[in-house]
Amino acid sequence: MIKTDLTFESLAAGCRNELTAAAYHLCGDRDVAQDIVQETLVDAYRGFGGLREPEKAKGWLYAILRRKAINHRKSRKPEAQLHDDIQAPDSDSTETLVRGIIIGQITKLAEQDREALAGKYLLGLSYSELAESLGVKESAVRVRCFRAKERLRETLKSNGVNVPGKRGKAEGDKNGM
Repeated sequence: MIKTDLTFESLAAGCRNELTAAAYHLCGDRDVAQDIVQETLVDAYRGFGGLREPEKAKGWLYAILRRKAINHRKSRKPEAQLHDDIQAPDSDSTETLVRGIIIGQITKLAEQDREALAGKYLLGLSYSELAESLGVKESAVRVRCFRAKERLRETLKSNGVNVPGKRGKAEGDKNGM
């Protein structure tokens, strides 16, 4: 076991913004996301003494957050919209518009795709940490992330956003997109 000076306070402070972003992308509501993060941190505080592998603390927090988000989705009214609180961007800058499209499309992805993207790109978990948090194989997480990114890429293209090919490949290159 690696000796570490990890405290609950340092863990919570270091992950709070990332957890909030992940919760928002899992539930689509800023207020609910804040509540989910708060509940996650309360549960994590209660269980922190039993954490055996501090280097996996971020993945452990994400697993708690994910369960909270799932429970929230199960308890809400079926007719509730996933992203009612997303409003038109204040600015008409291209970056703001693209960000709004991306956020809107992430909330429309299948639950497992949102979970994978939130863990990987918002919390920065490794594929192995994310696989452990989600209770699936690492290869499944890689596939989920890849497919979700492809769906986002296609959605952006259909909304008129010029999306470069992967890894600099030319548009028509058979090894590109």
